[in-house]
This record gives sequence, C-alpha cells and structure tokens, in this order.
Amino acid sequence: MSSSTPGTLSLCMIVKNESFFLRNCLRQAAAHVDEIVVVDTGSSDDTRAIAAEFTDKVVDYPWHDHFADARNASLRLATSEWILVLDADEVIASEDWSAIRELISNPDMDAYFLTQYNYSVEPMDKNWVPIVEKTAYSRHYQGYRPNPIARLFRNRDDIFYQGRVHEVVDRTLQPGRFQQVALPIHHHMDEDPAKMQAQRQLNYLRIIEQDLEGETDGRLWMAAGSICLYYADELAKGIAYLQRAVELGYKADENRESIAEAQYRLGELDKAYAGYLALYESGYRTLNALNNLANLAVRRGEQSFAADLLEAALALGVSDYEVRQRLEHNIRYLREQAEAPG
Repeated sequence: MSSSTPGTLSLCMIVKNESFFLRNCLRQAAAHVDEIVVVDTGSSDDTRAIAAEFTDKVVDYPWHDHFADARNASLRLATSEWILVLDADEVIASEDWSAIRELISNPDMDAYFLTQYNYSVEPMDKNWVPIVEKTAYSRHYQGYRPNPIARLFRNRDDIFYQGRVHEVVDRTLQPGRFQQVALPIHHHMDEDPAKMQAQRQLNYLRIIEQDLEGETDGRLWMAAGSICLYYADELAKGIAYLQRAVELGYKADENRESIAEAQYRLGELDKAYAGYLALYESGYRTLNALNNLANLAVRRGEQSFAADLLEAALALGVSDYEVRQRLEHNIRYLREQAEAPG
C-alpha cells in the first residue's frame, strides 16, 4: 500500500508531440490535483516545455513500442494515494473534479471506471449517443461513443498497466473493489491536424501484430481486426483476426457483425447475408447491422423483409433527423414495391 497522504491525487500522463492539446489539458487539471507526472516518450516539438509550465516532474522515457511499460513508468513516479490517468487530448470538466474527490474518499473502492466520451459527428457509429444539450466540451460534435475505462485508481504496486497497446489495468483489479461511474472524460482525439487517425491506427496495428500470435486476449484480436477493416483495407486478414476474437469469447456478436460487414465489402454477399441474418434472429440489433441486412434483402427480392428491418432500425431510436427521414422514405418505398402487382 502507498504511504502517501490520504486523499491526495496524482495526474499521470504519457506524451509524445502533444503541443496541440497538452496546455489545455493541464490548465484545466492543475488546480484540482496534488501532483502532475508527465513522461515524455520522444517529443520533437515543445511538449516538454509546455509540461514544465505545470510541473517539475517531466521525465524522458525511451520508447520501445510498449504503451503499458510507459504508463507504468509514470505510475512509479507518483507519490499521491490515488492516480488519475489522462491523455493530452482529454479533459475533465471543472464541475466534475469535486465528484472525483468524493470518489477517492471511499475506503471500500480501489478503482473507478470513468466514462470516456469519444466525440463524433457520425450517427451511424456503434453505440453512438446524441448530444441533447451542447456544452463547452461537446463543441461542434453531434454525439459521442461512451467507453467505460479504468482511469482512477489507488497508487499501489499491484495495480498496473498491461498490454503493448490498448493498455489497461483491468486485470490487476480485485473483484468487488472497483466501480463504474458516469463521470465523463471528454476525448477530442481527432482535432490535431498533425495526427491523423489513420496514421495512429496503423501504428497501433504494427505494435499489436508484434505479439499477436498466441495472444489469448480477445480485445487485442478485435482491435487488430477493426484496424484492418477500417484503416488498412485488409479485409481478409481482418476477418481472421475478428474470428479469433469470437473464438476467445470476446464481444462475439459485435465481432460477428464486423465479419459480416467485411464479407459484404468483399462481395461475399451470401456469407454476409447469412451472418447478419443469424445475428438478427438471435435478437442482436444495431443500426448498421439492420441497414446492411435490409440492403442485402433487397438484392434478394425480399422487399417486405427489408422494410421490416428498417422499421426495427427506427425502433432503436434514431435521433439524427436526416438518417430518420431516409429510413422512413425507404420503408415507404419498399412497402410500395412489396405490394405492387406482378
């Protein structure tokens, strides 16, 4: 156990060329934490100088394609009882810091999964949540994808990061000693013009594939497969990776949906139809899966079934006006086609 002062909080970060985001992140956090630790993994811009405006704990760490090792280096430098981990492109709203202090006063908890708001303008994204009321943190975005992530935890040797990429502390947490809370981390990952998302994702894939053979963590197989589908344009490889995630029991239905999508894009329409249909018959529902199955049903002359599918999509609660209008138009058209004589 840490011998640090009870109730104290260290902000721990790893950074590389984060001058676009870093000052804003640290400015909003500095008054609310007892210590800031910044580990720099090889910046060539003024990231280190920005960090030094807020803390004297700015250290260099030699990068060797292992995010968990870099994270753990930052944890070892922390001296507070609790640790909060943020990336440079994330912020905590000023009104939520008091809730963080309340959380760390609970003696029965060792960690909290906060809710990362991954802001997006794409209403067709999986698990997309529309923004009802604009805030300074939602900016121009239409919605976000929520992601529970363990970022607030006790400063203890037995709580540490694992994973070369997409690193987590999850498997080091004791059952019954952690809790998921709605407190948001506002994540604006795509706003730095110097860091294109595709480049980041392809770098993640390169790192993941170094140790993928024999890996039993389905989360990494899913990550690799998704990058192959959406950034590397390697659909066959992506299908193989996602199938391995299914075999390992990790988010099986979500991965089966992605496999069906890849088959659709490859022109393997019968396989895609069978995959989507099996998910539908099992009760699985997402907007994309229903829309794609409807398109495949139309190709097979199943207009009435396609209309049923689009109505099921509407029933999910489509908040985006243009998407809802398009679905309603297509349903009317398909009903007319199904009912037309001959």
